Amino acid sequence: MYPVMNRILQLAFVLLLLAGAGPAAAAEKVRLQLKWYHQFQFAGYYAAIEQGYFAAEGLEVELIERDPEVNNIRQVLNGAVDYGIADTVLLLYQEQGAGLHIVAPIFQHSPNVIITLASSGIVSPLDLVGRRVRLYDNETDGFPLMAMLVEQGVLERGIVRQPFSVDYMALGRGETDAIYGYSSNEPYMLRQLGYDVRLIQPVHYGIDMYGDMLFTSVREATDHPVRVAAMRRAVLRGWEYALDHKEEIARLILARYSKRKPLPALLYEAQAIEQAVARFTVPLGTLDSGRLRHIAGIYARHGLLDKHFSAERNVFFDRQPEGGVRLSEEETAFLQQHRVFRVGIDREWYPLDFVDAAGRHSGVAADYLNLLSQRLGVTFKVETGQPWPRILEMIQGRELDMLAMAASTPERMTYAGFTRPYIRSPMVIVTKSDADYIAGAGELRGKRIAVVKSYASHEWLAANHPELDLQLVDTTVQGLERVATGELFAFVDNLASVSFLIKQQGLSNLKVSGQFPKAFDLAMGARSDWPLLRGILQKGLDSITQQEKDEIYNKWVRLDYETHIDFRRVAPYFAALVAVLALVMLDAWRVRRLHSRLHLANQQLQLAEEQLTEKNRELEQLAITDKLTGVYNRLKLDAVLAQQVALAQRYGRTVSVVLFDLDNFKLVNDTHGHHIGDVVLKSFAALVLNSVRKSDIFGRWGGEEFLLVCPETSSAGAAELADKIRAQMSALTFPEGFIQTVSGGVAELHEGQSLLEWLTLCDKMLYLAKKGGRNRVVSDLM
Repeated sequence: MYPVMNRILQLAFVLLLLAGAGPAAAAEKVRLQLKWYHQFQFAGYYAAIEQGYFAAEGLEVELIERDPEVNNIRQVLNGAVDYGIADTVLLLYQEQGAGLHIVAPIFQHSPNVIITLASSGIVSPLDLVGRRVRLYDNETDGFPLMAMLVEQGVLERGIVRQPFSVDYMALGRGETDAIYGYSSNEPYMLRQLGYDVRLIQPVHYGIDMYGDMLFTSVREATDHPVRVAAMRRAVLRGWEYALDHKEEIARLILARYSKRKPLPALLYEAQAIEQAVARFTVPLGTLDSGRLRHIAGIYARHGLLDKHFSAERNVFFDRQPEGGVRLSEEETAFLQQHRVFRVGIDREWYPLDFVDAAGRHSGVAADYLNLLSQRLGVTFKVETGQPWPRILEMIQGRELDMLAMAASTPERMTYAGFTRPYIRSPMVIVTKSDADYIAGAGELRGKRIAVVKSYASHEWLAANHPELDLQLVDTTVQGLERVATGELFAFVDNLASVSFLIKQQGLSNLKVSGQFPKAFDLAMGARSDWPLLRGILQKGLDSITQQEKDEIYNKWVRLDYETHIDFRRVAPYFAALVAVLALVMLDAWRVRRLHSRLHLANQQLQLAEEQLTEKNRELEQLAITDKLTGVYNRLKLDAVLAQQVALAQRYGRTVSVVLFDLDNFKLVNDTHGHHIGDVVLKSFAALVLNSVRKSDIFGRWGGEEFLLVCPETSSAGAAELADKIRAQMSALTFPEGFIQTVSGGVAELHEGQSLLEWLTLCDKMLYLAKKGGRNRVVSDLM
């Protein structure tokens, strides 16, 4: 009996333990937006689910098939999904200030290709000149192809551009000569139908870009860095498994996800994907910063990115890459607890540390932070909205964790620990150009000297030269301007910043006239109660190579300033030399003096030419710009139209125009006043600019009429775009409570038509739209 009772008691105890344990921690739900329909292109994600890699990381991942009508990148940005898949077009979104964070590149090479029939004889980009080519309507999609065509001179010579279509059989039916495609998809389908095809691949012409990349929002990366790292680990494990078990995953796709492709097509795609991933060349998920900068350079060359764009921003890198930072166990544990650091910067200390026009942290300090983010695997959350004195207050109050760039002063060392300096810039004296060389602080007595409030120059001068009359300014630009206008005699700051801003601001009447025996030794500062952070930052800075430091310095800093000789110090030596070699030295002095004057005159002439060129450029821009709306004016549009007609006649290109007219616009002016009418005109212009392609040309035709020129676009395509603009305008309600509609006329340039006939036809279409009741678009094909 006792053994039975013991068993019952043991069972009851186990049940009580199970009841008290409660349910297991629920997995975090994550929504991942695919780039296209279900196929082997996303095999690693299916494998990560099937093999339990996501589950092992505490994640429950939902894969969402692409809706081609919806922007999959915007879905991540607006929070509809948590993660997405896209290619290097992500750089363009980052340039525009979108909060995107690259987690892992899966395809080391883009599978974008141009496909032709072998019978066409088209085997290289130049063979496409004058041929019909189907490309994406938006040039940023499939950018490797567009870059290849531009760099090979194909677009300049001209192609007959046709709108993109997923109907790849148009190539077999002879409706086009070349189509855009993926090396993993369309070639197989066409070959199965008996067509012998050729592939033109951008990588063969020097355009080698990343393909599919896993990305998320900066919000997700900042708020959930552990989840981002978990997603990356699970996805990379999934891809390793999928590529090692291609047929197994292909059958899984057929069984659970999609039957659009048969098994042989999926296996062909798998082999092509293996080549794009290139995992036997570089480890899966590798993102090379040098290659990323090279890709950004290609975009910049085509006017899509600013040349100072930092390609390494918002990119996930493993904590300790090969040859990277070695952290102690204590430091590693510290970073496990603190993955996001709040950083204070000086938003107006050009070019060292500043916020650019798009609101992004830029300059020398920003590039160093990007490198540290890569090497340490942390995120820096930069405070861009506060002035420098407030930044110092915030780190004292522990509202910030570190300073990106600051000089170590006795006062600051009471609340922050500093790394060793990573950049040095002399403390110099800036005056107007007619001032003499200033040998030291003694020559500044009795004069009003500007310094930026709370800068190291302010603290140092106040402590070491209390006799000077210091005038506090808020920014370096303000200090330079007050000297340039003669309000103050001199300004003291670091050489790198003043030399950059004198050029940028066009303050040609300023020069560097002297130097203090003090340099700005600029370092990173960490809050004093986190000594481990100071050590981690120092190790990160130590891992930056001299070549990397030189690249950053040369990118931002130009040391162009005038060197002066203190003749009072060299006079005795000069006199002795004159006594010995009077005639020789006198002649040499005359030659040097003449050379100096000639050099100065050449400099002044060059500066005048540069200023004249810049003014002419500004005048030229003003001459072709509508003053109210900021878009092109009638003068520019006339030139564009004449050019488009010439191109169409020479190369047989397609081009269409849309003439817009704001409906009953006079009523707006009469009812609400001309100032509201101006608001309507500017709002419509801004709406159109946000809706058209980079290749389209838009301007004000006159009054309330606007003209849109659409190169390589048929009448049907232009009408579709015009109707989208019309619908967006009619959906806009102005603060005064009224709705402004617009009508449009569309006409395509046909063979034999003159410019006047073309525009007359477009005007007629606009008349029909007005006559038909307004708020509509009429084209010449309707």
